[in-house]
Amino acid sequence: MNLRIDPMSKIPFYQQLTQQLLCEIATGNLQNGDLLPSIRDLAAKTNLNLHTVHKSYKELQKKGIIDIKPSSKAIVKKSAEAKDVNLQQISIMVEQIMCEAYVLGISEHQLQQMFHENLRKYYIEP
Repeated sequence: MNLRIDPMSKIPFYQQLTQQLLCEIATGNLQNGDLLPSIRDLAAKTNLNLHTVHKSYKELQKKGIIDIKPSSKAIVKKSAEAKDVNLQQISIMVEQIMCEAYVLGISEHQLQQMFHENLRKYYIEP
């Protein structure tokens, strides 16, 4: 797992970490049933505060992407269990992205290109 936090980014660290963990799952680097590093270990690897990593894990748990066991073990649950929870949330996020792109003056063509590039990363087999 190669996670990098950009300290110069305007995106909060926990959101950067959450997004990178999602990408690790989407690309198959983390799979259903895999254990995530402990909060302490991941904080040390990424030079982040323990609370930042905890917030990221809680965000993934809320989305139904991971389970956090009482023994503080976080486990990936990428399977169908997670899918039911998120369709409406994802629809809302896509609409938010489109509205923001429109307000920022990004053309429909540019937005389509961005979506197609990202779709190819995750949905089209090499």
